[in-house]
Amino acid sequence: MKKMKQSKYLLLTLLLMVLGSSCDNQRKVPQQENTADTVVVVKKDLLSLYDKQIRAYYLDLTKVSDGGILSFPQKAQVEYTDIAVELIDEAIRRMGYKPVDNERAREAILKYFGVDVSQSNDIQLTRGFRTYIFKNGNATERAKQEKAMGGDSFDEQEYFWNRLVYVPNYNYIITSPTIDSAVKIEGLSEYAIDENHRKTIKRGKLYFNFNDSIFFNENNFIFYDSKDALEWLKKNEAAFLIDLLREYGYDRNEEINKLVMANMLKEYTDVDDPWILDNTLASKRKAKHAKVEIRKGLLKSILKLPATEENMEWIRLFNDYIDYLLNIEEQKLPMWMTEFTKEERYKVAAYLCYYLYKFSKKYDREDTSLLGHELYYNDSFRNYIDSRHYFSLPGFETLCDKVYEEYDVAVKIKTSQDE
Repeated sequence: MKKMKQSKYLLLTLLLMVLGSSCDNQRKVPQQENTADTVVVVKKDLLSLYDKQIRAYYLDLTKVSDGGILSFPQKAQVEYTDIAVELIDEAIRRMGYKPVDNERAREAILKYFGVDVSQSNDIQLTRGFRTYIFKNGNATERAKQEKAMGGDSFDEQEYFWNRLVYVPNYNYIITSPTIDSAVKIEGLSEYAIDENHRKTIKRGKLYFNFNDSIFFNENNFIFYDSKDALEWLKKNEAAFLIDLLREYGYDRNEEINKLVMANMLKEYTDVDDPWILDNTLASKRKAKHAKVEIRKGLLKSILKLPATEENMEWIRLFNDYIDYLLNIEEQKLPMWMTEFTKEERYKVAAYLCYYLYKFSKKYDREDTSLLGHELYYNDSFRNYIDSRHYFSLPGFETLCDKVYEEYDVAVKIKTSQDE
């Protein structure tokens, strides 16, 4: 009798363990602040769970002539996007994409975008990035996100749509997460959905279909460092790679640097204006207390360029940019250059003078005319770079002393000739 009771107790314990394990495996709503929940496991029948909302979304599309979800009321945008990020996760898994865990995602985003996703969106937005906030996430940031979805201007930094969004726990990046990017309706055209399609929307079969090649290659490159994805992006979506450097400051990949250099030189040759240097060799974010960034990786890549006639354009480009930094009156500076303080312009100019000298040596020119002029006539520039110990650039102090002495001799010779 005692053994029978023990057997029943053992059987009951095993049953409870199985049930507990089953419950644990059910898919949970991702929590923004739960770093232990690193990869969401797909278990729900999402098409059945959200059948009503998916069809309602498509029906709402028939009521707007243009703009898609951007034309919806703000409340609808919020509700549909919460569903969309979940549907997209399952859709991309069905296409073979395997999300990384939270820590690997955080490290990859920090590497390529210079963004720490553990920080608030107020900070991330200064880098042109945002982390998606779920309903059960930080209430204050959730409220800001909801407000951003209904923004009135595409130019607003805080605007939600058409911005790069990281979806935590699902661990992918995307712009404009919408239901129709993940789920289609059988028999419904992907284009020009209007009132004539309402019957199909109400009765058609729902199915997952996420076939955005740009998405897959961007995510595979960022989170897996995929060389195949990099090659695809170079051929089909170079703008994404160029933005990694221009907008986010990632200048540690030689292939991306080459893309940026080719783009800069092409635009500069066509337009003949140094505006193309905005957010390239130097940049400054609009965040409070932001400092100027010198893109040293890109500058070093320029030094590696072969001495060809085409690449000689870099000498002219550098000279023009340095001239803007040092000689153009403050009120006449290009808008993007006014973000730099006077001392920051000195710093950028000093770096460019140094790299211009090193690059021009390939052509036996040793271009130092602007550097010599500023060292000789601009005491504040000379004193500034001296106080900064010539930014620890190898040989820069020696170069400046040599250039100053040569310029001094040239001025004295010219003065004596004029007399």
